[in-house]
Amino acid sequence: MKNIKTIICLSLFGILFISPVLAAIQYPEIGGVNINEEGTSAATYVVYLFNLSIAAGAFIAGAVLFAAGIDYVSARGEPAKLDSAKNKIKNAFLGLTILLAAFMILNIINPQLTSIKISQLEKTPEKEIVIPEGSGIYLYDLTNYASSENEEPVRVTKTMGGFLESNFSNKAESIKFNNPTEEFSFGAVLYAAKEDSTEGSGSDLRGNCSYTLSNVPDLDVAVNDKENYPPIGRDKLASMLVFKTDGGSGSIKIYNTINCKDRTDEYGVTCKKKKYDDCEITGGSGFKNLKEACPDFKGDIMSIEAGDSLGILFKATGAQEAGRCHYIETNDTGCVNVVKYSYVFNINDKKYESNFTPKSFVIFSLVK
Repeated sequence: MKNIKTIICLSLFGILFISPVLAAIQYPEIGGVNINEEGTSAATYVVYLFNLSIAAGAFIAGAVLFAAGIDYVSARGEPAKLDSAKNKIKNAFLGLTILLAAFMILNIINPQLTSIKISQLEKTPEKEIVIPEGSGIYLYDLTNYASSENEEPVRVTKTMGGFLESNFSNKAESIKFNNPTEEFSFGAVLYAAKEDSTEGSGSDLRGNCSYTLSNVPDLDVAVNDKENYPPIGRDKLASMLVFKTDGGSGSIKIYNTINCKDRTDEYGVTCKKKKYDDCEITGGSGFKNLKEACPDFKGDIMSIEAGDSLGILFKATGAQEAGRCHYIETNDTGCVNVVKYSYVFNINDKKYESNFTPKSFVIFSLVK
């Protein structure tokens, strides 16, 4: 039995991988995978071997069963040979049964366990953006990008929950961008400390906010009617959310239901679609009033449908007013369920519940 299995296995793998005429062999298609085409990837070979191992297991069991049948017929009534042949037949059936049962159980539990997809193995790693030395967002403790005698500017290249470690909380009066020349530009959401809290309380990224994509010589003054508008103010910057952008915007679709789906009744039947169940909104420069963009939308934003690499900044107040912000990045799933208990909500005093009800928004196109 062991000799037969060894011969079969060596024959299969020898033909596939040891033969000197490997390039001339036309391999059979197994499980819909073909490795005869030029430029076949390593991932395709892995899938092919997986399918081959399943087929080889069944083939070996069949070969053993066939050999045992010959032994049984040629035993001519000898008890020892008959018992040996019967054991081989029983073991072959047992092995084949275990192989098929294991495959069926895995398929019932999760079909993905038995269907390896080449696309899952060939995912191209995201290109890592290297931040050149010296580039970043610089914070100065004086206006017009100047620093006090004993105060160095703070260079920021990633989100800072607070500037306490650098002893720079609530000290910034101007901001200067030193962007890389080609691949991307920095953007920043600026959070001020909450007025009813102690110094550095903006470290949770939940104070009143504004945003900017360009230099701000004086945080008391808006750059234009879009960036740092309304102004965050001098000596009030407590934390900062940093993102990378290509300068564009995008569009999203908001829903008053979770999972970006239509409403269903108690029996799971899709209800008749109403015009205010969802709304598509398009970004652009500056905050936009949500009510103006979606006049018919009712209820709270429960989920957002969008492509990958978008950043959405929601604000609790109108486009021209200072207010608390909530920032969301989309992902490759296509739908993001909004965190209901965020910092942009209305509180129901009776039930102590919060609802995601922003008044304005701005959309950024991100660079990963």
